[in-house]
Amino acid sequence: VDVENFLKRIPQANMQGKCFVACILKRNAIIKGNKISSEQLLEANRAVYGEDSEVMSRLKTAIAECTKVVDSIFEVCEYASVFNDCMHIKMEHILDQVMMERRLEAIGKITTDPEQWGDTEDEILKLVKDEL
Repeated sequence: VDVENFLKRIPQANMQGKCFVACILKRNAIIKGNKISSEQLLEANRAVYGEDSEVMSRLKTAIAECTKVVDSIFEVCEYASVFNDCMHIKMEHILDQVMMERRLEAIGKITTDPEQWGDTEDEILKLVKDEL
């Protein structure tokens, strides 16, 4: 159940699950010396998001905010679990926000005259339709 909850991003309900999260974060060097390694977390996310400056900038802000949330937690399992939950919530919101902004920007570039639509406009409309 702990692994399943972790993969589904469901907060861990018991200490065993919370320590599982701590173990994962430690094994990936996200936690070093019982503290979050912002640099390592950013590097791990670069593998997923590449050099997307908007996402990475917002990720840095989320890391700072979530680090403050766990600052007074001394038990490493609780610390890791709360940080992990905080990051999942913030990243979900960040990614939704970035994607919505990009969709709105793309829609704003579409001409309202279908006779003038080219491949770019058709592709944008397909992406928007898929999301609706």
